[in-house]
Amino acid sequence: MSNIQRRINPMTGPSNVARPPMSAMNTAGLTPKEAAGILRRHILMIMLFTFAGLFIGGTSWYLMKKYRPRYTAQAAIEVLPPGKENPLELRSIMPDREIYYQLRTTKAAAMKFQGMLEKLVQQDVIRSTKWYSQFDDSVRDAVYDLKKNLTVSPQRDSTLILVSMTCGNAGESADIVNEMIRLFLMDQKVSSQTDTGDELSKRKSELNKLQTLLGTHNTTLNNMRQASAFGNLNKTLFQDYLEDKLANIERLSDELATSKSELDGRIANLQRRVDSSYDINNSSYDDEIIRERVERDVIASNMRQRISILEVNLASQLAKFGEDHRQVRETRDTIEQAKADLSARQKEIGDIERNADLIRAKEELITLNARIETTENRLTLAKQDHKTLSNLRAEYENTVIKRDETQKDLEKLSNIIQALAARYENSDTSKLRLFQNARKPLEISSPRLKLNLFGGFMLGLLAGVGLAFAIELLNDVLRSPSDVSKHLRVPLLGMISHSEEDEAIGGINLYHVVRQAPYSIMSECYRMLRTNLRLSESGACHKSLLVTSCNSGCGKTTVATNLSSTLVAEGMRVLLIDTNFRRPSLTGLYPRNEESGSGGADSGLSNYLMGQCSFEDICRESGVDNLDIIDAGPLPANPSELLSNAKMTDLVKQADAMYDFVVVDGPPLIVSEAKILASLVDSTIVVFNATSTRRGEAQRSLRELSDINANIAGTVLLGVRSMKGGYFQEVYKSYLQYQQVQLTASAR
Repeated sequence: MSNIQRRINPMTGPSNVARPPMSAMNTAGLTPKEAAGILRRHILMIMLFTFAGLFIGGTSWYLMKKYRPRYTAQAAIEVLPPGKENPLELRSIMPDREIYYQLRTTKAAAMKFQGMLEKLVQQDVIRSTKWYSQFDDSVRDAVYDLKKNLTVSPQRDSTLILVSMTCGNAGESADIVNEMIRLFLMDQKVSSQTDTGDELSKRKSELNKLQTLLGTHNTTLNNMRQASAFGNLNKTLFQDYLEDKLANIERLSDELATSKSELDGRIANLQRRVDSSYDINNSSYDDEIIRERVERDVIASNMRQRISILEVNLASQLAKFGEDHRQVRETRDTIEQAKADLSARQKEIGDIERNADLIRAKEELITLNARIETTENRLTLAKQDHKTLSNLRAEYENTVIKRDETQKDLEKLSNIIQALAARYENSDTSKLRLFQNARKPLEISSPRLKLNLFGGFMLGLLAGVGLAFAIELLNDVLRSPSDVSKHLRVPLLGMISHSEEDEAIGGINLYHVVRQAPYSIMSECYRMLRTNLRLSESGACHKSLLVTSCNSGCGKTTVATNLSSTLVAEGMRVLLIDTNFRRPSLTGLYPRNEESGSGGADSGLSNYLMGQCSFEDICRESGVDNLDIIDAGPLPANPSELLSNAKMTDLVKQADAMYDFVVVDGPPLIVSEAKILASLVDSTIVVFNATSTRRGEAQRSLRELSDINANIAGTVLLGVRSMKGGYFQEVYKSYLQYQQVQLTASAR
């Protein structure tokens, strides 16, 4: 079993409570209160920098005004509305504002082109100025200076472009601006006239082509009229005549076709009658014409009369002779024969008439077919004439349309050419017009007192604030409780004020401040540490405590002795053990007397661990009630090995049984003994010094303790100064007021 044993509390379980890794820091940003505190702490430095900035700004203004004044001359160019307007029209169209502003921006950019600036520098007026002479005839330097000091700004809410030049001579600044505007307006006018002239030539060439095309169309129309057999093609009279003629022929053709159809039906009927037998007594016979002709026939009429006479005689004979008389029979036979002869006569007459009608109908059909053929020929010729005329008229009208369109294009192009010619002669073709020349400035443009003072003030203020924050943020010393809570994931059990912050501890030994200055704020801080330790979440297992630090000189022994004094003040029996073999201190803080112990003047923990004496031999009284001391003893050759053996574990267990609290004043964590002791005690308190402990050291120390599963009860921040805007300053003021009232009441 290892000599380094873990201590188990039967009530609370393992004493090394699991904690998050020390590398997980609180990355919260700077709060407004912390920022205000930084500004308050460095207010004097910020004010100093601000006044220095004001002084520098004022001094720079005076020197620049005396030795390097600057003058700015300004002129304006008016930009006309965009678009190719017709100078012959009086009305004007309001352009779009954005397009108008883009035009002004384009013109302004063209003025600042390098080529334009080089042209300006080449002018004799510019080369004769003192401004140009300072560049030793260097065109490149002069153009570079123009790019910086020649300003061309298009105005969004007006039609102007402002041109300004800043240099050391008032008159030359105006001359440079005026020469720049003159050169730019001339260049833009020449460029615009060149473009207009090219377009005018192009339009004239198009005009000649349209005139030639118009002549061709007129010649074609004249030839079509002369070659036409229908007369003047511009008139529609002949076309109307052909259309009427064609309509009449078509109507006649329809009538003849109808007549032929009727005649064919009639011939078919007649043929059918001719082919059928004729019976005048037949009830279906209904030919009234033939019946009428039979009635008018003389022979048939005589036959009917004869039959009538014979019938009268037959009636007389029947009455006279009877039915079977020979004469009666003869008369009847004669009547039958007469009727037969009459029927034959009627049939003969009907056949004659029907044949005659059939022959006439066929003759009429022949005549009608001839008329139909003639009419169809006339209709074919009329259609051909109408089609020819329609095609000719369509071609003629198409040519007329082309001629009219060409005529309109010719007139429109003539107007465009006229407008281009007027625009070519117009002085505003470049869309630019001089609005106002530059005049010699009466006042300097720079430096300006208000601007220099304001700039110096802002620069000084920003420099002071920036330096203040840099000092605060680049300082990685744990100076305040907020630094501990922000960068370390461990509880802060207490913060101990710096000795210079408490006037009540003047001349008092800081190791015994709780006993010697009980009403001081530092003593109250130690009592607050004791209370926080007792009331913490794992306070029940804080019976044996190791007090250690990152490095030596952090004040761990001071914390250990004063913490022991606060525990003793509560009536607790406390054992204070000095385990720092390399730099022991408790012997000097609590001097031995003859009755302090029996192990000799130099006996201590190291003697006990080496088996040279017993627990009773090294445990001595401190001179303070209920507080016993175990000194470190002589420095051994192997301190780590001594602390890790079983005798040290037995000593801690024995002390736990005999005392209410065991406070171990351990070595710093830079040596291995501190980790061994941390594994033996119930809890460990890590002391940070607000004047020397850096953030990285604290994080490393806590990480090392966490790696060995040591139970870290919390940390103590020693030597905290009251900072302006800080939490400790407010606590200090409140405590002084409260303590003053308490002392006054006690005195009464």
